[in-house]
Amino acid sequence: MTVSSDAPKVIFTDDGWILSATEPPLTVEKLKAEVVDSHNWPGGALWWSIGDHEVYHYETEIGEIIGEAIEGLDEGTYSFVHSGTPGVIGKIAANVRALMDECGGPVTALSKLCREAGLQFFPRVRMSSHYEIDPRNPAYGRFRRDNPELLIGKPGEELAVGSLPWGQRTGLNYAFPEVREYMRRIIFETFERFDVDGVEMDYMRHPGVFRSDEAYQNRYLMTDLIETVHNRLKEVGAERGRDLQLAVRVPPTLADSVRIGLDVESWIRDGLVDIVAVGGGFIPFETPIREFVEAAEGTGCQIYGCIEATRHMDDDAVRALAARWLSHGATGVYLYNFYTIYPEWNKRIAEEVSDPSRLARLNKRYELDRAGPLYPSRGHGGAFRYASPSTTLPVTLRSTSDGAGPEFSIEVTDDLDSAIADDALEGCSLTLRFEDISPDDEIEVTINGATLARQSGGNAADGWTRMGITGHFWMAYPGYPEERQNEGKSLTFEVACPPLRQGDNAIGVSLVPSSGNAGGAVTLTNVELDVAYKQ
Repeated sequence: MTVSSDAPKVIFTDDGWILSATEPPLTVEKLKAEVVDSHNWPGGALWWSIGDHEVYHYETEIGEIIGEAIEGLDEGTYSFVHSGTPGVIGKIAANVRALMDECGGPVTALSKLCREAGLQFFPRVRMSSHYEIDPRNPAYGRFRRDNPELLIGKPGEELAVGSLPWGQRTGLNYAFPEVREYMRRIIFETFERFDVDGVEMDYMRHPGVFRSDEAYQNRYLMTDLIETVHNRLKEVGAERGRDLQLAVRVPPTLADSVRIGLDVESWIRDGLVDIVAVGGGFIPFETPIREFVEAAEGTGCQIYGCIEATRHMDDDAVRALAARWLSHGATGVYLYNFYTIYPEWNKRIAEEVSDPSRLARLNKRYELDRAGPLYPSRGHGGAFRYASPSTTLPVTLRSTSDGAGPEFSIEVTDDLDSAIADDALEGCSLTLRFEDISPDDEIEVTINGATLARQSGGNAADGWTRMGITGHFWMAYPGYPEERQNEGKSLTFEVACPPLRQGDNAIGVSLVPSSGNAGGAVTLTNVELDVAYKQ
């Protein structure tokens, strides 16, 4: 894969927060100041979500505009997205209408503002939302309410509450031609009617576009839709004298993508997609960006890794992800749910993560991820797990016959030898997080075969903090990261170089048998490797 010099290094996504957070009427002037100007960084892009659950927040002539179909419905019924902010559906509807009256609508305004600013602009189409929403709520959407036979769950079908099929039961089933045709028309509208640079088909909001037992077999149907969109997009681009691009966001591995009916590797190979954003951002350190880059070898397809703000947004982890992905050949990073963060944060992070030479001597924290349980699950949480690979963590450490425990691999991008030679390295440390650990529990760690000094639970620190976005972050601008307290115990090991090295590092963790913990067990929840530089 050849990284395009014209491709954005950072893709800022926006779910339309300003429609929810602004007291009507929303104006184009405010849209420019708080959305476009906030993300107008050289080498950046703004990709804007047009709605959810087939209830659209833009001037569509095909789909249902929010606020249109409310007679006989009850906003007081449950909606995962809206119930915590009563009255917000009416506010969004009023702001969409205000922009339609002023300038034609949100997408008309944003496409013009971004063109004037020199900022790449894509509408983002959610391919199938799995939020829990009561059918009586206006946010459920007329298309699903009127066509229950076109959903993943069959009418009258009994499914175990908490199972993955239950969580996805109200999602669109693309096995039906009516669903594919409806969504084709929506997608076409976003680039046929508006002066945009391309369109994103977002399969991670939320994963699951077929019944799970039919997904792999039906992958050809989704490939057909992708090809149809690609062909029409290129036709429209040729008419305008511009190359309009098709982007997709897909599960974190090629294998998981094709398993759920998305033959991403063939889309890349056959030139059907121009941009692939990889993953939902919840297990970013377990996301093998390199395999997507290798699949794109010899094509013009650009690959981006996704970082999700609701996971956590510590600077050191964001830098580690960006450094790793860029070293693997990715074009850049795709930021999700960061859209209300104050502009100075956006500018600083964008400048850091887009420049490998600047990243080289900035502090980083490499982590291992947790995919979460398969059961029980609810709604979109289950959808994310459905599309994710299994991960090693959390893992319960128990005494074994040979004293060995699980082994992990952590890749370090930093050139540690060079940093040491330049006297730039402050130090490295490995931190293990546990649900609980008793003073009698003793932990042994090896790194690349070298054994570190043992530590006991008596040395463990209580709790730890992470930076996260605020609750209802989509309703407050500007937003500021806040510390979140995590429960548990932590052991930190100082690590020399060697044994730590640039590249893959084999890390073994074991519970040392002793009379104090005979038959006991300790649950390891997090593994983190920090690389710190002298400032």
